[in-house]
Amino acid sequence: MSSKDQRILAIDLGTSSVKVGLFSTDGEAIGWEREPVPLYLLPNGGAEQDPAEWWRAITTAAKRLLAKSPVPREDVVAVCASTQGYGLVPVDREGNCLMRAILWLDTRGAEYTRRLAGGLIRIAGYDVYKLAQWIRLTGGAPLLSGKDNFGHALFIKHQLPQIYDKTFKFLDVLDYCDFRLTGKFVTTGDSVVSRWVTDNRDPESIRYHDDLIKRSTLDRAKFPDIVRSIDVLGPLLPHVADDLGLKRNTQVVAGAFDVPAAAIGSGALDDYAAHIYLGTSSWIAAHLPFKKTDLFSSMASVPCAIPDRFLLMAAQETAGGALTWLRDNILYHHDALLNVDTPDDYFAALNAVAEQVPAGCHGVMFTPWLYGERAPVDDGWIRAGIHNLSLGNTRADLVRAVMEGVAFNTRWILGPVEKFCGRVQSPIHMIGGGASSSVWCQIHADVLDRSIRQVKDPMLANARGAALIASVGLGCVTFEQAAKLTKYENEYKPNPDNRELYDKRFAEFVNLYKQNRKIHERLNRGQL
Repeated sequence: MSSKDQRILAIDLGTSSVKVGLFSTDGEAIGWEREPVPLYLLPNGGAEQDPAEWWRAITTAAKRLLAKSPVPREDVVAVCASTQGYGLVPVDREGNCLMRAILWLDTRGAEYTRRLAGGLIRIAGYDVYKLAQWIRLTGGAPLLSGKDNFGHALFIKHQLPQIYDKTFKFLDVLDYCDFRLTGKFVTTGDSVVSRWVTDNRDPESIRYHDDLIKRSTLDRAKFPDIVRSIDVLGPLLPHVADDLGLKRNTQVVAGAFDVPAAAIGSGALDDYAAHIYLGTSSWIAAHLPFKKTDLFSSMASVPCAIPDRFLLMAAQETAGGALTWLRDNILYHHDALLNVDTPDDYFAALNAVAEQVPAGCHGVMFTPWLYGERAPVDDGWIRAGIHNLSLGNTRADLVRAVMEGVAFNTRWILGPVEKFCGRVQSPIHMIGGGASSSVWCQIHADVLDRSIRQVKDPMLANARGAALIASVGLGCVTFEQAAKLTKYENEYKPNPDNRELYDKRFAEFVNLYKQNRKIHERLNRGQL
């Protein structure tokens, strides 16, 4: 079979849903299906999902896709996954989950991270010596908010010791998918970063570091072996292949978590080329030829899907999730005040409404910190707000204000990103569900004062990235070729008429954080 006839089944496991797509080895989408997954928010900052529900959603979507597709199943030569990152799944020796997965939103390990990271002489909450070693070896440091696998594992060790003792391996979300596909306990160089126990100075030779493991107080045996994203792990487990109706020699490529995979799917593969992902959360990312850290802006370049490269990523906690919140809790909330079914095309309706509102939303501003923030400030206490409301404002103003607020936060991140990279980022590729909106793309172009290049099928960028990673692993294409295969829907130029307005609004956006952060810390630290 020629590579032109070969197909790749790509899995994109996000926080709100699973997307499964069929792709050519050139990254062209043939078809895809989506299946929702529930999220469980718990008291005291808990956020969990059930791995059994992940797997059920993956297989349901995959079977539906394969049943509908005209592609012969024997043409599917590989499976590769992209998943949410910074999620922890403790499993026993047979790979059985010992509890629900602890997600990237979860802050319950924060106190244990702060305890281990702190010392007598501190900088930004970290012991100076510990911080220097973490940055030198890993490129970063454990998040004081607890929203990484370092904090998640410490939470289990201290709060759930019976589960810790039974844990054979701590798997990230991607690691768990690869285990369900192959039966192998492995982790990729990009996934293992959030454990903060590896020497990442050479991206082609990432290894565990004894001193960092000792400092973590976690058992070395509980960490899986490290592989590259492009490594072929072997064939599907026979029962998985049979269940999906695929050949038993269908290969599994290790894959990457969402940010590195999206970076491949965005087409921004050249050094310093940047992309913005606009989904439930958001980020700016760029491939770089060097390892570097900016602790004060919560940014670092770390290992990624390209074996000899690093990836700068600056994550925004809530983006499209703010629109979902607006839909579910304000516009279409089912309660005694109003009982109206949410329209199937609600996102199109929100776009149409936002398009009718002028820049600046008649004075309304929205700060999108619904679950704290990661960059350019790592602040687990800050919360969202709708500011400067008056009797003359409408819900249309609120819709556009949410879109503008997300863009303002992206601009806040962009400054440190460009300083980190040493150059202006333009054009910036845009992907994710939010990038389907021409209104939101134009808002980003205006607020950032940068050209925005809308990638074709932006919702499939993660899955496309996984497919291209598999294609590289199988030897069908190179990463250099993959960059040239990217297609675009449109390019949005900044509107100079909005420059002065958005510059002033951005300055006030930052002021809203500075003036309110202590208030939010008092309100949320003690739950006053």
